[in-house]
Amino acid sequence: MDKYKNFKELDSQESEYRIEVLDRASEVTIIAPHGGRIEPHTAEIAALIAGDHYNLFCFHGLKQDDNYDLHITSHKFDHPRALELVCKARYVIAVHGCTVIEPVAYLGGLDTELIEQIGMELTTLGVPAECNSERFCGTHHHNICNRGKLKRGVQLELSRAIRDRETVRNRVGTAVRSALTQIKNRERQGSYLSRKC
Repeated sequence: MDKYKNFKELDSQESEYRIEVLDRASEVTIIAPHGGRIEPHTAEIAALIAGDHYNLFCFHGLKQDDNYDLHITSHKFDHPRALELVCKARYVIAVHGCTVIEPVAYLGGLDTELIEQIGMELTTLGVPAECNSERFCGTHHHNICNRGKLKRGVQLELSRAIRDRETVRNRVGTAVRSALTQIKNRERQGSYLSRKC
């Protein structure tokens, strides 16, 4: 259960956080809504995926304790700059952290083609992936990842075993970037499902 129902409410009570925004006028937006000490290393992974070309939004929790107080669930996450970057993007990927012990990446959201491509790229690089998990489905239409131009996106939930290892974090970044390249190439060739859901 979240302490705050939206960002305005959080902002009126909290100050120990930092917002990172990079608007690169890209058709791709990568976000980490629970970065910093809320879900450790998710912001770093989002930055790896964004590289020097994609839009990036990260919310960094900076509290000494009780950082989960800064957690706003994905379908209620409404920071204005995050929504601005997401709503103008064709592809949206939200990076999250889960408490599952074993190394695994759960892929959810409404962009089924991009989900499948990321899953394949992760598996190729030795990162266990599970697509369309019921536990981390990310299919709510108000989920921040599904609020882009096409009304579909990807929610990437990473276990702590993946997030804590730099080499694996780098592989995740490489895999997701490769998947985005594949999907964008398909769209240019007319084979990507570019209609709205």
